[in-house]
Amino acid sequence: MKKKVLILTYSDDPHALSVRRELDRRGVENFTVVTENLLSDYKIKFYSKNGSYTLADKQRSIELDSSWNIWNRRVMIPDRNKGQPKDLQDLVTDECEKTWDGLLMTHSGKVVNRPQNHFYANSKLHQIKFALERGMLVPDTIVTTDPADLENFYREHMGNICFKLQKGAVIRTPEGNKVVYTNKVTEAQMRNSALVSSHPSLFQEYIEKEFEIRIIATDTTTTGIAIHSQDSERSKIDYRRYDFENVTYQQVELPKKVKEFCATMLMHYGLHFGAFDFIYSKDKKYYFLELNPNGQWLWLEEQSGYNVTSEVTNNLVE
Repeated sequence: MKKKVLILTYSDDPHALSVRRELDRRGVENFTVVTENLLSDYKIKFYSKNGSYTLADKQRSIELDSSWNIWNRRVMIPDRNKGQPKDLQDLVTDECEKTWDGLLMTHSGKVVNRPQNHFYANSKLHQIKFALERGMLVPDTIVTTDPADLENFYREHMGNICFKLQKGAVIRTPEGNKVVYTNKVTEAQMRNSALVSSHPSLFQEYIEKEFEIRIIATDTTTTGIAIHSQDSERSKIDYRRYDFENVTYQQVELPKKVKEFCATMLMHYGLHFGAFDFIYSKDKKYYFLELNPNGQWLWLEEQSGYNVTSEVTNNLVE
C-alpha cells in the first residue's frame, strides 16, 4: 500500500515546507495542518462507531485510516478568542490537546512520534542513566539543591564545569526574549552557590571538544553532522550561539558503537525519529549529551549540503 503523509506543524515551519516539497516531488499524497489555526481553518471529527478521525480544510477532507502516516512535527496551542476569560481559554487549549493526543495515540498507521513516547524519552536524567548502562561515555553530571554538593563538584573537576537546563526555555524580559544557553561556571558565580537552593540545578563536567556532532536518526538511518563550534569564540561553549560564517558543518562517518546506541535508544523509547547530541573530545572520544525526540535538523542540511530532508521523508513514507 502506498503511504500518504499527514503533517502536523505550525505556521512558516521550514522543516515542514522542505518535507512537503519532497513529498510533492515524489508524487506522495500529503495533507498539512497548521495546528495553531485548527479552530479557524480546519474541521476535525472522531466518531466512535468506526473509531475513525477525519480532518478537513477549505479544499478537501481526509479519513485517517492506516494508509496515512503522521509526522507529529510540532502541535501548537490554538489561537483562541482573546476576549474570553482565561479559564475558558485554558479549557479550549486542553480540549484541543486531548483531541490531538487521542488521534496520535490511537492512529493505526505510523506516527513520528507518538506523544506518550515523546514524553517518556524527554528526560535528560533517564537518558543519562540509559547511556551509562550501555557503556557510553557521559560527562559527569549532578542535579542538586544543596550548595555544598555544587561546591564539592566544582572542586572535584577543578572548576571545569558548566550549567545547563534540563528543559529548554525562553525567558521573557523587558529587553525581549532571552534563551538560556549552556554556560561554564565561573569562580565569581560560585560565590553565589547558595542560589542553587532555589530549584534543582543541573551541572556537568565540561569536556574539551574537538567538535560537536548532531546525529539525525530514523528507523533505518543514522547520520552524523559535525559542527566545528570551536572555530568561533561565540559558539565554543554552546553551538546554539550560531556563527555560520566561521563554523564549518560536514557529514561524518560514525563508529558502529555510536550508531547501534542511537538505534537502541530510539527503539527503547518507541521513537521513529530522534536528534542526538554528542561531543567528540580532544582525546578522540565520543560523549553522549542528550536526545531530542523532535530536534531541529534543516540548518544542518543547509550548512553541510547533506540531504537530511530525503532521509526524513523516506522515514515518513515507509
